[in-house]
Amino acid sequence: MKNNLLFSFFTFLSFLGKNIIECFIPIILYNNHYNINQIFIYLLIQYIFSIIFLLIIPKIKNKYKIKSLILINVLFYILTYLILFYMYNNIYKLILVSIFYAAHSTIYWVLRHSYIIDIYQKDNMSKYMGNILIITEISFIISSIIGTYLLDKSNNLLLLIISSILLIISNIFLYKIKLEDDKNNYIDFSILKKLDNTNILFFIIEQFKVLAITIFPLYIYIYLNTNYKFIGILNIVISISSIIVLFIYSRIMNRKKKSYLYIVAPIYFLLWILKINIKIKLLVIIITFIEGISAKIYQLIISRFLYAIGKYYNAFNYSIITEILFSFIRFIIIVIYLIFIKDLKTFIIICSLFLLASGFIKIKD
Repeated sequence: MKNNLLFSFFTFLSFLGKNIIECFIPIILYNNHYNINQIFIYLLIQYIFSIIFLLIIPKIKNKYKIKSLILINVLFYILTYLILFYMYNNIYKLILVSIFYAAHSTIYWVLRHSYIIDIYQKDNMSKYMGNILIITEISFIISSIIGTYLLDKSNNLLLLIISSILLIISNIFLYKIKLEDDKNNYIDFSILKKLDNTNILFFIIEQFKVLAITIFPLYIYIYLNTNYKFIGILNIVISISSIIVLFIYSRIMNRKKKSYLYIVAPIYFLLWILKINIKIKLLVIIITFIEGISAKIYQLIISRFLYAIGKYYNAFNYSIITEILFSFIRFIIIVIYLIFIKDLKTFIIICSLFLLASGFIKIKD
């Protein structure tokens, strides 16, 4: 119970700190005069280095223990935003932001995945994930208000200070969680062979959705000619609409053990198609409110599925393997975009089609 509470505080404060800036990164880069292709190159470099860091992380953990990664994570986070806000705009800045953000993000998600798998029981995973996502959405509402206000005021220093302090405090809670520190310093690639092929296919297809979510705010920002405030409003709306639904649905899913992904994914797909073809801001807000319901149910289903499978393996190794797979697939998708697509709207439409397809894959845990 103590670990659950500590992890809840970590989740709330880390997402509060991270999302003050993180969800706006593509827009910040765009406003720093990087074009869309260069922003995709930023993502490309990020995922290349994510794979490199994922191969190194087990050796660091074995030599300095898992909690040393918490301190490294915070260091790279601060360096990322110091460079983003204060280095002169050029290609070197883009590369450095990509590398440092990759280091922070990779360590953060490996730790988060590992702790969730170790702390929570499989039988009640849907309920636990519902609670975690509700905490996340509450923090997202607050961070969107703070982030949009300070970005509109161009108060980058205060933004960085607040964000860094929140992340540091959140990691203190993570540091206090007591888990066994295993001695594995290798990556068990045999996990990939043990995973069901259908599940791997789903993991691959789902990465299109992840990339679309990353780039969608930039598309809205450009297509509707909006500002940070409007993007912040959309973030708040999507979070508000999802909180009550997450609480109810996580209990239903926990009891019935059914995902209903085949219903949720087509609705999610239709809302995305509507959203990218409407220029009336009020209608976009209304669609986003409805989208929040389907998006977070989808996320709950995927989170429960990801972590329930992880219970069969060493948590840290499973987290490393899945993150390598995710990063590699995202890298391939971005390469395809840069060579063949080169149009933001077309990319989001393609991602939407893969989102639709994901609803008809029968995932197994």
